[in-house]
Amino acid sequence: MGCWRYLTPTRAVAPREIRVPLDDVPRGGALVLPEYGLAVARGREGPIRALDLTCTHLGCRVTATENGFSCPCHGSRFDENGVVLSGPATRSLGGLDCAESGGMVTIRLPEAT
Repeated sequence: MGCWRYLTPTRAVAPREIRVPLDDVPRGGALVLPEYGLAVARGREGPIRALDLTCTHLGCRVTATENGFSCPCHGSRFDENGVVLSGPATRSLGGLDCAESGGMVTIRLPEAT
């Protein structure tokens, strides 16, 4: 009975937070981290922000464009802050908690459900 735990695959534990160098985030652009489904955006002015790249329409993964983000499934467009420019999505992309300190950006990931 005790051997069973060695014979079953273990679930990978996702990190609860991610750290990236601030210098990797382009000013006026975004660093896309597809393995985590998020982007770290940095405007020409203002704070660093982290965005969940899940489209708020039907959950497709949005992609970064020159002017923000676009959903390849149904055509929703979002600006660089994740605000809806055109639908069918009606809600902005979700924001994630992030903080900048010592030349690093720390993004706190939501708990898995």
